[in-house]
Amino acid sequence: MFGVAVRVFAPARLHMGFASTGWLMASWSGIGLALMEPATVVEAVLEEGLGVRVYGPRSVEAEEVAKLVAERTGLRRGVRLRVFKAPPSHVGLGSGTQLYLSILEAVSRLAGVEPPLEILVEAGLVGSFSWVGVAAFRTGGFILDLGAAPSKARRYISLRFPEDWFVVHARPPGRQGHPRSGEAEKLRALSYSREAEQRLVELLMKKILPGVLDHDLELFGRGLSEYQRLIGAAFSTYQQGIFNPYSVPIVSAMEEAGLLGVGQSSWGPTVYGFTESRRGAEEVAQLLTQEKGWTVTVTVANNTGARIVESSA
Repeated sequence: MFGVAVRVFAPARLHMGFASTGWLMASWSGIGLALMEPATVVEAVLEEGLGVRVYGPRSVEAEEVAKLVAERTGLRRGVRLRVFKAPPSHVGLGSGTQLYLSILEAVSRLAGVEPPLEILVEAGLVGSFSWVGVAAFRTGGFILDLGAAPSKARRYISLRFPEDWFVVHARPPGRQGHPRSGEAEKLRALSYSREAEQRLVELLMKKILPGVLDHDLELFGRGLSEYQRLIGAAFSTYQQGIFNPYSVPIVSAMEEAGLLGVGQSSWGPTVYGFTESRRGAEEVAQLLTQEKGWTVTVTVANNTGARIVESSA
């Protein structure tokens, strides 16, 4: 195995909100979307000796995860891990989950075993409430997370998302949404009203999913915009309003620019919107970058999940 490098290219993900807290569907059922950019790129190589050496951004947490995986998979060789690309943490792009899953995949392959996801789940690093990030890594696409099942197996559905729908996502540089600390307590205390949950499920089944399946962006966008605001109202106590305060001006700017299905990913401050026009997406991105100074990306859905490449180091 010496001289073999395992490189992982993982998608970003948008989390578009939980559809249920347990009234009509399993708790923490929700939806999300895998994106081509910004990607996470990690490479692991075996080397002589023992221990883990990590280079690149977010190296402290990457080293902790790599050591955990190496120990649990019984790897008795040294590992050199390089993080080439990693989006910032706690901005709504699922960057922690994608980084940890990439490391799990790369180090496990060097150990010659199937990646044991339970290592990360038991450590509380992925999947505590949402399975959208795991699904984005495994299969990509538009994800319907079916929530916390009575069994240990978490279930989800992945739909192919139209690749001619362009996604614009933006965030104010240097701002974060919500750190991992304290998140679990807030989510456990949350409960939708029956009326709110009924409307969320109705929007999901009558507009959002049919919009994806029928390639109808207007239907999808109308459903998603209302869905987002209903969820935001339920979370308003925790985020000072329907949206994160840093997200509010971005939501307004995207809607004024004509994007559809505008919403906040997870706790924000990343905001997303959709259009069928590449030129329109690029014009909006230029406007938001030049006039507002926000960090803006134009991308499309990732419908395949993470890509793994093995080569000679």
